[in-house]
Amino acid sequence: MGQNTERSLVKVGTTSLAKRMDPLEEYVAPAADIVETSNAFMVKLDVPGIPKESISVNTLPDRLQVKGLAQKLHHENVNVLLSEIPNMNYYREFHLGKGIDPERIEAYHQDGVLSIILPKNASMIAREIPIK
Repeated sequence: MGQNTERSLVKVGTTSLAKRMDPLEEYVAPAADIVETSNAFMVKLDVPGIPKESISVNTLPDRLQVKGLAQKLHHENVNVLLSEIPNMNYYREFHLGKGIDPERIEAYHQDGVLSIILPKNASMIAREIPIK
């Protein structure tokens, strides 16, 4: 197995918001979109061919870890004549800053896309101060 090295993908100032491990021989880093709303960050990962039951989303200290394990496409007792569909396992890690509430993270899977909602801590949410 090759040596794993971290590479920052998204930075704000000197803080990495997303990191990727390279190279992981048995895993592929799924494509991701990261968007921000006033209350949360949302991570969308492209995980085609991975059923919901084969995906794990875990929080570690300051990190969000996503793994998706591919299912076999063909039964053992078939003669495969052409095979162009890659059988890939997915792995991706993201840095969780102190502004994320890890207890309220939610994940949804639909049509090969994994959506992870990362709610902001109350201290990160902008609020308007009324003038008296």
